[in-house]
Amino acid sequence: MKTSLGLVGLFAALIFVVAAGAQDEPAAAVRSAVPLPARCGADQAADASATGDDLGALERAARSDLALAQARLELVLARKALRLHDLPAAARHAQRALSVLKELPAEIDASVYELQAEGILARAAKAGVDLAAGGQVGPQAPPPATDDYLDRQVRAAAELGRHFAGADSDAIDTRGDAQALRERTLRRQVPDRYGYRPGREIIDVEALLEQDRQRLHYEGALREAYKADEARLLVQADEARLAPVGDVAYPDDWPEKVGKRSRYEGGMIARSESWIDKDGREWYVAIYDIQDLIYVPPDFQPAFSMDLAEAERNAGDRQALRWRSGIFGAYDPADLAAGIPLLRYFGGVDDFAARGPKYSVERQRQIVEMIKAFSTQLTESTIIPLEP
Repeated sequence: MKTSLGLVGLFAALIFVVAAGAQDEPAAAVRSAVPLPARCGADQAADASATGDDLGALERAARSDLALAQARLELVLARKALRLHDLPAAARHAQRALSVLKELPAEIDASVYELQAEGILARAAKAGVDLAAGGQVGPQAPPPATDDYLDRQVRAAAELGRHFAGADSDAIDTRGDAQALRERTLRRQVPDRYGYRPGREIIDVEALLEQDRQRLHYEGALREAYKADEARLLVQADEARLAPVGDVAYPDDWPEKVGKRSRYEGGMIARSESWIDKDGREWYVAIYDIQDLIYVPPDFQPAFSMDLAEAERNAGDRQALRWRSGIFGAYDPADLAAGIPLLRYFGGVDDFAARGPKYSVERQRQIVEMIKAFSTQLTESTIIPLEP
C-alpha cells in the first residue's frame, strides 16, 4: 500500500514538472540564455540547503526575468498608446523599456525589445515629440540610432530597390536611398522576434492595395455609365423610327441652328477687313462655299416601279441576264464589268455607294465667269454659255 502511494506521488510530481516545462517553453525562447531552475516542491526544499553562490545565481536570474517582464509590459503599453494616437505616452513607455533593458547582464540578448522601443521612439520623433523632454511635443528630433544589424539590412534592401529602376509605378522606391528606407522601416513596421524587414518597404503595399480598392469602385461606376449610355442610344434609335406627321419634320432646336448659320448666309464662310482704294472703291477678300451649286445628284433607276408592265419587263430582263448572258456565269471578269451598267439601268444600284458625292468642274468655271462679269466694268457685251 505504501509502495502504491509512493508511485502515485512520484507520477503526480512528474506531471507537475512536465506541465510547468510546457508553460515556460514559449517564454524560454526570448529569455536569458542562463538556465533557470524549475520551481517545484522538491526544488524549494533544495533552495533551503543551497549555498551562497547558488542563491546569487538564482537572484540574478530572477531579476533578469523581472526586468524582461517589465520591459515587455512597457512595450505593450506603448503599442496601446500608439493605437490611441497618444505618441508622447508611447515615447515615455518606450524610454522606460530601454532604461530597464540596460540593467540586464551582457550575456542576455534583448535586441528584439530594444528594436521595438527604438522604432516607437523614431515614430514619435517623426511626429514632433521631444524625446529629451520626457515625451513632450516639441521640435523634430532625429530618430535614435539602431545597431549595425539593422543598418546592414537597410543597405541590402536599398541595393535591391535599385533593381526596379525604370518601373512606371510610384509605389516602388527605386532611388536606393538607404537613410529614407531606414526611417520608413522604423516608422511603419512593428518588428517581431526576428527584427525588422526593410525589404518590405521598397514597395508601398498599402498604396497598391488602395489602388486596387479604387479600381473596384471605378469598375462599378464605369459599368453603370456604359449601361446608361447604351440605354440612351437604344431609346434614340427607337425615337428615330417615328415617322414625321407632315412631309418635312424639323427638330426642336431648328431655330437655334438657323440662327447660328445666319453668319454664313449667302455662302460666305470667311471675310477679311475692307479697305478703300484711291478711287473710293471698297475691297475685301472673301471665301465662298459653292458646293451646293456645283453638286451633281446621282442618276439611277429605282429598284422597283409602280407601273406593273414596267416592273414585269425589268424582272424578265434580269432573269434573261442571269441565265443567258455571261455576267454571272462566265469566268472572265470583263463580262461582269461590262454588265454592271446594265444592272444600274435595271435599278437597285446606288451611285452614292459606288462613287460618293460628285461635283462638276464645268459648273464651277461657269460660276467664276459670272462673278467676273458682275464684279468688273465691261466696255462691251459678254455672253456666258451654260450647259443644257
